[in-house]
Amino acid sequence: MQRKNTRLTVVSAVVFLVLCPAALVASVRFLPSKYYYLSAVAVILLSLIPFFTAFERRRIKTGEIVIISLLIALSVMGRAVMTFVPQIKPTAALVVVAGVAFGANVGFAVGSVAMFISNFIYGQGMFTPFQMLGLGLVGFAAGLLFCGRRSANSRVAVPLAGAALVFCIYGPIVDSCSVLTMLPVFTAGGVFGVYAAGAPFNLLYAASTALFLFLLGKPMNEKLERLRVKYGIFEVTT
Repeated sequence: MQRKNTRLTVVSAVVFLVLCPAALVASVRFLPSKYYYLSAVAVILLSLIPFFTAFERRRIKTGEIVIISLLIALSVMGRAVMTFVPQIKPTAALVVVAGVAFGANVGFAVGSVAMFISNFIYGQGMFTPFQMLGLGLVGFAAGLLFCGRRSANSRVAVPLAGAALVFCIYGPIVDSCSVLTMLPVFTAGGVFGVYAAGAPFNLLYAASTALFLFLLGKPMNEKLERLRVKYGIFEVTT
């Protein structure tokens, strides 16, 4: 099992940290902006690779599909109901909970698909695949840090880590879309200006994520953990 988990982690890291970013950069540089749906679909298809690797020796259980769909629906709903409050949304917190409870690959799937679906409410654009990758990596990192560990129920470590992941991963990745699409020439000053302009918004989103995780993280993780044990789902959780 340990060997299989190690191989799965390596496959996931290559897909999420190399293939997905390469696909996004290539789409921005070589495809017209109106083809952003191709980039979004590419991220979704690439995110399926670790799942095929994880479940190659067993069949995916119906309960696993139901739980992932429910977490995606909650993440979409959480973003939709907070439309009137910019940057203060529970979506990233729910994605972190998904990764903490069921593993890195589930966290990535919930984050990336939730952003894709919720943008049918907010509006699709070239930024969509960057949001998908950014929030997916937040869930992926949360799973690597906490899944299966005692600290998963911490009301200090998880909120702080969730805030740091949003600020250091999600924010810069989404801002990279602006760098690639808005700057005709890349200069140190121009690139720094784009990232600096986005920092206050990213900080606010990170703070709201920490708050939601402080309030909801532990009770949700405990309930999801009971479901995992009771129904024997998500046995492979890297």
